[in-house]
Amino acid sequence: MSKIRAKIKWSLPIEIFQPGKYNTDEKFIKHLRKFISENDSPLLDEKGFFMFLAGQVVPEEKLSIVLVEGTFEQTIKEKILKKKGHIREYRCIYENHKNENLYLKIGIIEELNEKDSEELYQAIACKYIQEINPNCNEPCEIKFEKEIEIQNSGEFSPLKEKI
Repeated sequence: MSKIRAKIKWSLPIEIFQPGKYNTDEKFIKHLRKFISENDSPLLDEKGFFMFLAGQVVPEEKLSIVLVEGTFEQTIKEKILKKKGHIREYRCIYENHKNENLYLKIGIIEELNEKDSEELYQAIACKYIQEINPNCNEPCEIKFEKEIEIQNSGEFSPLKEKI
C-alpha cells in the first residue's frame, strides 16, 4: 500500500493576545474574531492548516499546541471566523490558557503526492491531533485508506519535522 506524503510549510507564530485580558470567554471570542478579521496576513486567505499555541516565544520558545484544525473549502480566516455560538474549542483556550500568550501558526501544503480533497485535509488534521493530542481538540478517529506521512517545514516548532 502506498503512503500519502504531504509537505506542509508553517509560518512564524502570529502573536494574538492573552485570553485572560478579557474577563469572559464571550469577550475573548469576540476579540479573537476581530483580531483575525483585521489581520492582513495573506496566509489567512489560503486553505490549509492552523494551530493555536500558548506560551512564550521570547526569551526562548516555550509553546504548547492547544488546537489544530484544517480547512479545504474555506480560507483559514473564514474557518476561524465562521465557528458558531459558544464554541467549545475557543472556550477551552480561554479557560485553560487565559494567562498565557496566544499565537497562531498557519501551515500550507507545499507538496502532496495525492489529489487534495476535503477528506484528505480532514485526515491530515486528524493525524496531527492523534500525534500531538492538543488539549482543546476532541480526539480524532478518522480512518483514511492510506497511511499519511507528514513532513513539516518552515517554522514548524514545536511540531516534529516528521509525523
